Amino acid sequence: MSESKSESRVLDVFGPNLVIETNGPVGLGGPVAYQLYAVNDKGAKWQQVLHASGLSSLEASHTLEIQTGKESKKGSISYMAMAHKGDMCMTAANGWIRIYGKNIALEASEELLLQGKKVILGNADGTTEQTEVVGTKIAIGAGSQEVIILGSQKISRSSKGLLLKSATINAMASNPPTATLIAAFVPSGFGAKIRPGER
Repeated sequence: MSESKSESRVLDVFGPNLVIETNGPVGLGGPVAYQLYAVNDKGAKWQQVLHASGLSSLEASHTLEIQTGKESKKGSISYMAMAHKGDMCMTAANGWIRIYGKNIALEASEELLLQGKKVILGNADGTTEQTEVVGTKIAIGAGSQEVIILGSQKISRSSKGLLLKSATINAMASNPPTATLIAAFVPSGFGAKIRPGER
């Protein structure tokens, strides 16, 4: 007769703070192939599990810190995370996700999406020295009601065209409404004109 799952279960108990289990009962991720469970005297818990389904999980009830590369050479890769297939997700539902580095590169082979209720590019304290937006087509999307140029004053005209100085560019009224900003500087060859009240 073959051995039952409960009969093949093994628990190695190393005092009150550490347990190693193999062939455990079914959990949320399926039967447990291997589990290491530790708890300290203050109740902080650490668990790492390999389920029979193939799911591997690490769980810390408090802060989890990973350090690497103290002896690595400058310019080498000290930490690498790879997902060969499928997505990679990071979630902080009630807090910030913070990435800091001397230089940061976000690169996508197809699409890079930045979205949020409020999106800020640059330091709010004014220390950002340069911001560049480069592309063969740059558009301010549908639904934009106004574009604000901080610290500017009205509009000026020269022989070369119109130069935007106004603090606000309101979306042009039409039916249906549009919100397209063509350019901050309009050359005179495009028939640039100043409307009454604009100087």
